[in-house]
Amino acid sequence: MRGGQGFRAFVTAASVGALLLALGAVASPIHAASTTVNLDQWASSDAAWQNGNLNGNNSRYPEGGIVPFRLAMEGLKVGKHSIHINYDFTANGHKAYDFLATWNVTNAKGKVCIPSGGAISSMCPSLPVSTTRAIPSDGFKANGLPVSGAEAYSGAPRRLTMWGGVISSITGPTHAGSVNGNSTADLVVTFVSTGPAVLLAWGGHLAQSAYWDTAGGGARDGASLVSGAPWHVRTLQLDGAGNKNQDRSIQPSAIVGELPPQALAPNPPGGGGNPPGPGGGNPGAPGTTPFPHLTAPPTTMSQPTSPGDAAIVPALLLLVFAAAAFAQLVERRTTTGSPRRR
Repeated sequence: MRGGQGFRAFVTAASVGALLLALGAVASPIHAASTTVNLDQWASSDAAWQNGNLNGNNSRYPEGGIVPFRLAMEGLKVGKHSIHINYDFTANGHKAYDFLATWNVTNAKGKVCIPSGGAISSMCPSLPVSTTRAIPSDGFKANGLPVSGAEAYSGAPRRLTMWGGVISSITGPTHAGSVNGNSTADLVVTFVSTGPAVLLAWGGHLAQSAYWDTAGGGARDGASLVSGAPWHVRTLQLDGAGNKNQDRSIQPSAIVGELPPQALAPNPPGGGGNPPGPGGGNPGAPGTTPFPHLTAPPTTMSQPTSPGDAAIVPALLLLVFAAAAFAQLVERRTTTGSPRRR
């Protein structure tokens, strides 16, 4: 009897041990499957993050404007990682997103944690101190013009921002496809995470027709010329894997007007803007928003178009006030003069 009990106890212990070993064997895949990647873009008219596509109903961006993106990665192991940021350089033969820039130059105004969209980091609302790294200049030539010329024409700062880690390197952009059809540009970002959550932010610069391709004597060829299908920004191949990919697009209906040259420069020629940070270059500390926050092109803003127009406005106001005063005087005389006629 005692021997049978001992045997049963041994079998029970062995079964429990086998169960624990099985759980240990699947623990790693379960942890890997819990890794999530989510990409949002900023809908300028809604003033909110959008987990879907941008169009004329939720956004208004000028050529030369910068669309903000945020990428929340969760469940990462502490240590080194890599991910691709891929964007449509041309769509249907027209320049679309020509380069990447600092995320909060024209929109979002530092609201990287507001609860909209889907890429809300678990570190929100109290994010750690951010780190940034310069996005490499792009020497690629399209239709005889270099992308670096478009960067200079815009004047926009170009830095990738990260919370929850440190960016080790950014390689690229590497271009693929025909610029006279559909083509892409791709950067590889290597970073070291300090915890399970990492938040990345950058901006997509909308190609300007005043540069593409007019600077080379060609026809206008900026983002507003794209018709029909939208163009995209993607994140791909987290740590070399073929999954965890994300894709967000913008419709041509969201593009209205165009910014002037150097409109987004930290300290544009002729004054205005904000002073550069310590040591010159891009102003402000990481995570701040010292740049112009333009949500609509200047062509749609209510502003005088010439000094003559500016002088007309106060003159018209003076005439209105004079007419009102004259009407009150006539009414007063008519009222006081009525009893005398009787």
